[in-house]
Amino acid sequence: MTVFQNIRKGLIPARLTVDEVFALTESGVIAESENIELIDGKIVPMAAAKASAHERMKSRLIEWLVMRKPRELGVYAESSLALDAGTLVEPDIAVWPRDLASRDARGPDVVLLIEVADSSLSYDIHVKAPLYARYGVRDYWVVDAVRQTIRIHRAPEDGMFTDVEEYEAHNSVAPLLLPGITLRLDTLD
Repeated sequence: MTVFQNIRKGLIPARLTVDEVFALTESGVIAESENIELIDGKIVPMAAAKASAHERMKSRLIEWLVMRKPRELGVYAESSLALDAGTLVEPDIAVWPRDLASRDARGPDVVLLIEVADSSLSYDIHVKAPLYARYGVRDYWVVDAVRQTIRIHRAPEDGMFTDVEEYEAHNSVAPLLLPGITLRLDTLD
């Protein structure tokens, strides 16, 4: 039975905390393979299958980051990130100090957060961006795997990013908190 079937049958409350999601997962009520996020206490289904453009871009970005990041930082793919007691997200790629456990990492700890979009572009920009701004993520990138662009969100203030720029594949971009590292999407291969 999926988490949504369990909710419909009243076996799982409609609103949860991050700790309850972890407990339900550990007990097997929510399968680890289920693609969900918890946004303000509500379970949100995520796409189960990812398009090949999405997976190809995500893999290339992970490789780029792993090869260039300082040793004290970890690169995490689809790792759970608890933004508060009622919000648990699984960004495509996140970078934070490697000595900080996933359950303990919060928005201000994130050095770089990347969502790779193909069909999820609107959700990543209109839902995820304000959410990440609200919780203090300082450098949020939405990489459009189809159009080959990067929309960079910075300077969170009052639940909004006040500095948002979009870059084409031939433009060099650099993570805010990783000096000396640059990326051009057209050179990732």
